[in-house]
Amino acid sequence: MPFFPMFIDLKDKPVLIAGGGRVALRKLEKLSPYGGKLSVVAPDILPGIADFPGVKLKRRGFKASDLRPRPALVIAATDSREVNRRISRLCRNRHIPVNVADDPALCSFLFPALVHQGAFSAGISTGGASPVAAAYFKERIKELLPEGLEGLLLWLESLRPAVKAAVPEQSRRGEIFRRLFEAGMAKGAPLTREETGRYIAGEGQGVAAGEKDAAGEVQGIATAEKNAAGKGQDIAEAGKDTACGLPGSVALVGAGCGKADLITLRGLRLLQQCQAVVYDDLIDEELLDAPPESAERIYVGKRSGVHAASQEEINQRLIGLARSGLKVVRLKGGDPYLFGRGGEEMTALKAAGIFCQEVPGIPSPMGIAAEAGIPVTHRGISRSLHIVTAHTADTKDGLFEDFDALAKLSGTLVFLMGLAHLPVVAARLIAAGKDPKTPSAVISGGNAPNPACVRASLDAIAQAADNAGVSAPAIILVGGVTAMDLSADEPLKGVRVGLTGTPEIEKKQRVALQALGAETVWAVRSEIKELPGAYDWRRLSVDSDWLVFTSANGVRACFRQLAETDKDMDWLSWNRNFLKGKKFAVIGAATGAALARYGIDADVCPDTYTSEHLASAIAAVAKPGERVTLLRSALATKTLPEMLQKSGFVVEDIPVYDLESSPGAASLPKLDYLTFSSAGGVESFFKQHGAVPKGACCVCIGSVTAKALAQHTDTYFLTASEVSGEVSGKISAEGIVEAILHDRESKRRPDGKQGQRPRSKLTGH
Repeated sequence: MPFFPMFIDLKDKPVLIAGGGRVALRKLEKLSPYGGKLSVVAPDILPGIADFPGVKLKRRGFKASDLRPRPALVIAATDSREVNRRISRLCRNRHIPVNVADDPALCSFLFPALVHQGAFSAGISTGGASPVAAAYFKERIKELLPEGLEGLLLWLESLRPAVKAAVPEQSRRGEIFRRLFEAGMAKGAPLTREETGRYIAGEGQGVAAGEKDAAGEVQGIATAEKNAAGKGQDIAEAGKDTACGLPGSVALVGAGCGKADLITLRGLRLLQQCQAVVYDDLIDEELLDAPPESAERIYVGKRSGVHAASQEEINQRLIGLARSGLKVVRLKGGDPYLFGRGGEEMTALKAAGIFCQEVPGIPSPMGIAAEAGIPVTHRGISRSLHIVTAHTADTKDGLFEDFDALAKLSGTLVFLMGLAHLPVVAARLIAAGKDPKTPSAVISGGNAPNPACVRASLDAIAQAADNAGVSAPAIILVGGVTAMDLSADEPLKGVRVGLTGTPEIEKKQRVALQALGAETVWAVRSEIKELPGAYDWRRLSVDSDWLVFTSANGVRACFRQLAETDKDMDWLSWNRNFLKGKKFAVIGAATGAALARYGIDADVCPDTYTSEHLASAIAAVAKPGERVTLLRSALATKTLPEMLQKSGFVVEDIPVYDLESSPGAASLPKLDYLTFSSAGGVESFFKQHGAVPKGACCVCIGSVTAKALAQHTDTYFLTASEVSGEVSGKISAEGIVEAILHDRESKRRPDGKQGQRPRSKLTGH
């Protein structure tokens, strides 16, 4: 049973803590920011409690008289269960809120997991079901809060009297404060006087004809309060008019130079709140899932020799989007200001009067080098780092005028955008005095389509890179640190895996594969589409003895549709009236866990997660003639219902959801593996891409999916259950990952030579 969250004002109100140990100290630390008059009663009191400022101490046992005058709330944290029980009883009789540490049955309220920052306060509770879950979400919320939230809230509070006096209509005041808050969040700090004036001016532009003069309102706001809560920040008069009633903004966000989780928390927050994202090449596609579904996604990538848009076109596009009132994120690889033309975009935006900011990202010289195990500085080897472009249009050989001076530097040299000039770079450095045997490296990493890392001496690096077929984008490093390899021991490092399926199973694979060093690409996406009109749910009470689920998606779809059938009937009523006496079967542990979230334990779950084993498990315990209702995907095969019918059961197959596929990557990069988690995913992939990419080994989750794949290709592929062992029941995302690991290991003999791939049982290849 969930607890109703309620916030109370404790300022100057008595609060009693019975107990003087560590638990009491933790409660005291949580309560102290909220301004209550805190008292602690206990025979023995920890020094940490005694040292707490403003706390009244009573060094004795608890007495009933301690409840006079009546406290706002009481904490029972003594080391005696009997004393805690007595305190609980006394408080409940007097209707005083009481919390008993580690004993929810004696509590009238629970202590939430608290997140506190200035005027912001959030409490998380699971009703006592899982304190670990509450703590987990507490940390996630803390990560989402900007560092300057306290100051931002104080600034907004300081504006309230002036805005309220100048704009009497509550709805329009709310719109003003919404825009000010969003602008402050985007900036990560209170707006300046000029910026505040611009956002208030935006409200004036949007006032309908016939209403109070907007300029007068804005002037009233500007003059109503000259001091913002004692901070000396005058509220400005209306600033420069905007092109529309809702001023937009642009954030130049560095996405880092690799996986999606290299982006900063600030950058991710802006992305999650934006209304349009304008993005480059080499952006991890997972980041494009972060903005709201309604946000525009605009590609303006630029690679060597191929430009989707010129820089001037990009500048004008950003200005136009902002002037239309949108919150825009300009998502750039690496760091926007490191050879990313971010400065040009910022200059253009500022000249156009657009509110804008820059969020740094991990630049490629550090990130790509670290990915290859190369520290760009290291004590005793390199004490400096020099980052230069190897692509200059206005010189004879494409290198900048002072290039020869680099040969005299003792630190690490990093050249960007210079793969085509690599022979010239090496030759010029050697000619200028650099030792030809200086260790060097060429790395194509991050989200580059063809990852590679080549190490060689300076005089051999160009030929080595050419022999290895390194392609742009790539960075060139010269210096002693390039001989080092501090890379993590990742069994799938350098492996790229294409994923298909629903977001849920894709995420399971992606997280597991990336933890092992692999790079993942979402090849085809499958979204769940519920089919609410497929069944009259009231018939469940008379038409079924068994309810059978073959996926967690089916469980969720079923119970959501049950809830929609009669919104006035709570879940407990459904459980008692419609599901009473029903027996439940699930195909595997994940489906069983999804069912358990609705308070139902499955009666049948086979050891091996296949339709065949599920049918056999039901037949072993059910009575012939019983009615079995299958609640599953519209794309499910006929294997399960046919086997159940042969066993003498009356079967009704209800499609509660379908899969809708949407394109993943428009054109797939080079893949080492391609995974399939359903027969429907196989069909969707071949409909979009036509064929398996050359060199990619397919991995199917189980035999049904393998049969579907065999209809489209006769090339070698893996079936996860065959590799990980069908007896283990690993028809799952984890089984797919194990199959890839097993395949990688099977190709390496102890002597370092590659072995032969095992044949697929299905195809014989």
